[in-house]
Amino acid sequence: MDDRSNSRARRTRTGLLFVAAALLAVQGCGGGSKPAPHPSASTGSPSAANSPTPQPSATQLPNPLDNVGTAGNTLAVKIDNVGRQTQALQQGLAQADIVYWIQVEGGLSRFLALYDSNHLPGSIGPVRSARETDIPLLQQYGRLDFAYSGAISGLKPLLAQADLTNITPITDPGLYSNGGIGPTFVDPHKLFAKYPSVPARSPGFRFGDAPGGGTPLNDMTWRQPAATIGVHYNGSGYDVAVDGHSSWSGTATVVVQHVSIVPGSFTDYNAGSAANEVFTHTTGSGTAQVLRGGQVWNVTWNRPDPNGGTSYTLPDGSAMPFATGPVLVVLVP
Repeated sequence: MDDRSNSRARRTRTGLLFVAAALLAVQGCGGGSKPAPHPSASTGSPSAANSPTPQPSATQLPNPLDNVGTAGNTLAVKIDNVGRQTQALQQGLAQADIVYWIQVEGGLSRFLALYDSNHLPGSIGPVRSARETDIPLLQQYGRLDFAYSGAISGLKPLLAQADLTNITPITDPGLYSNGGIGPTFVDPHKLFAKYPSVPARSPGFRFGDAPGGGTPLNDMTWRQPAATIGVHYNGSGYDVAVDGHSSWSGTATVVVQHVSIVPGSFTDYNAGSAANEVFTHTTGSGTAQVLRGGQVWNVTWNRPDPNGGTSYTLPDGSAMPFATGPVLVVLVP
């Protein structure tokens, strides 16, 4: 696993033994939204040592993604998560500032990971295709670089119209390993050198000391129709397991955001189903849980404006502060 900057704790791959979640009231909470979105080293993967380093942001403002260091520019990457063989190849998840776990067709899952240019892994992937959910989800971050392997034809015009710098093996094959043929990985240092992006914008997160009123909870697992993700608090952060297998460590805050997942607008006939695409609503409001430091809090999430960030508030109306460090957002019904 790659080491991140010195400001981030060393993350090592650890075996996890997940137990059943003890907080039934939390796990059973299913408030829907109101619609208005370690890696095993890959042979030949690019390394940070041989890559040009982007210039840090001149703003010197705190990093709004995970509060580690100063704000750089922003990159989003769609990462494959289907099958044990693919999961064993994953790179860059532990070093991401924010990781979203998102349902895709067939009840499977993929990751959408966001990175600040001031602390990057050497390689990210395997890179996979964009989905309809990604566009409104990323809208709250302002203009950023978006690396993905492709998209179905109906979605391409929407991606072109979105406030994104779309970077694919078709538009820039030199940035992808293996000529863009899967499994393919992207070197974020080379990408930022060519596409500098803009300084990171806050997605609405607030960071600070843990509030009172949390309930002890060390282990929790969530399910999509054909995928699972779970976390275990190890005393300093959260170990993450995907489909029952250890994936990465070092997550500081876990957000469980209950959303509406509905049939999507597009169909990928290659998947063999006329109703295979799904769309996750990430605008509106709903219930959520926030896990940090071995405790959990019930909160409300709210994002009325697609161009604005997502707030998370406690029952008394105050903002729920996140712990400084990487954030995992689990999007489930």
